[in-house]
Amino acid sequence: MTTIYESLEEYRIHRNIICIDLKSFFASVECADLNLDPFKTPLVVADIERGTGTICLALAPYLREKGLPGRLRVFELPRGEDYIFRKPRMRRYLEMSAKIVSVYLKYVSKDDIHIYSVDECFLDFTNYRKMYSNKSMVDIAKMIVKNVYDETHIYATAGIGPNMLLAKLAMDIEAKKNKSQIAEWTYNDVETKLWNITPLSKMWGIGRKHEKRLNDMGFRKVGDIAKSTPDRLKAEFGVLGEELWYHTNGIDQSLIQDKKKYKPVSRSFSVGQVLFQDYYRDTIPQIILEMSDVLSARLRATNKKITVVHLAIGYNHDSGYTSFSRQKKLNEPINLGSDIAKECMAIFNKNYHDEPIRRVNVAVSGLTENDGIQLSLFEDNEKKVKEEMLSNTLDKIKRKYGKNSVRRASTELEHSTAKSRNKQIGGHNG
Repeated sequence: MTTIYESLEEYRIHRNIICIDLKSFFASVECADLNLDPFKTPLVVADIERGTGTICLALAPYLREKGLPGRLRVFELPRGEDYIFRKPRMRRYLEMSAKIVSVYLKYVSKDDIHIYSVDECFLDFTNYRKMYSNKSMVDIAKMIVKNVYDETHIYATAGIGPNMLLAKLAMDIEAKKNKSQIAEWTYNDVETKLWNITPLSKMWGIGRKHEKRLNDMGFRKVGDIAKSTPDRLKAEFGVLGEELWYHTNGIDQSLIQDKKKYKPVSRSFSVGQVLFQDYYRDTIPQIILEMSDVLSARLRATNKKITVVHLAIGYNHDSGYTSFSRQKKLNEPINLGSDIAKECMAIFNKNYHDEPIRRVNVAVSGLTENDGIQLSLFEDNEKKVKEEMLSNTLDKIKRKYGKNSVRRASTELEHSTAKSRNKQIGGHNG
């Protein structure tokens, strides 16, 4: 282990990083606003007006500590609790998140903060150690967590490490189980605290699909990967495999000041919604078209096209049918909303049973650069050019005047949801 660390740039691998996560943030905000203890309150953030099939956006720590998963549907909640349901308020959560970031700014400058998500931040204290020379990093973390609670009544968890990766792993793997909700890892802890982790997907950065491929290679514990060679992993996963080898050895040379590596990178785009009422074969195409338009706008904004379309349909849970989820590999890259909707409908018509639909999810992946319109002998190329020009113009109008400033005429139909969704924040009313 020592030789690995000695061969890397000291400046990048010996930092003083704190990673802070706000516990069950949305549910904790609701408890704080109601002056309730989140560790004693069975509060659920879910819009039950959408029906019992709606997803619970967050559960209070009281319920999480009973072993309930983070995401489940209302009808899946165990009986026997007098649940308090709160409708999601995204604008309020963003306000509280901003207030908490202002607390962090009392300790470090904005250049030394990386906001990873609405409820998680990294703070780099490397250049502030002289200011806090009489305090350990654990003492500093305790001081910040207490300050957050005093200002907002929101509880937080903190991980400390010599780089961003180990700080996050310390938080995810150990701090959340500690009574103090704080944990500190050093490079000396990698072998004893990280290498024995199994299944592999428990480690940040390893998803279920990669876990299966790694298992097929004979890797069961994180340490199995670390004891392998970067060349073997690179041969299987490309540059991501080499990076994985470094991560399993606790190495991460990214800096908060770079703010690149720990910025979530989209390899796909998706949009989904739970429907207020049952939809069928005659009404669902409108929903799919509207969702395809949303994805198309995101693709244009990032100058991307896609080669894979994915459609998931969830039935009313009383129907007796399970949901279906299918994807289709395309012969040519696309990014127009009408083309995405056409491919989705092909999947839909092939797999749909005439049952009431309550959930739709459309996803696109296989991203490629948008290098212009691919002309074809079998399609109306002039129509495609005009549609792309029109879409770009509509994007500009919506950015300036709002999403509802211009819409398809079909969004005025009774079963359309576009107008109401365009007023939402993060899929929920503000």
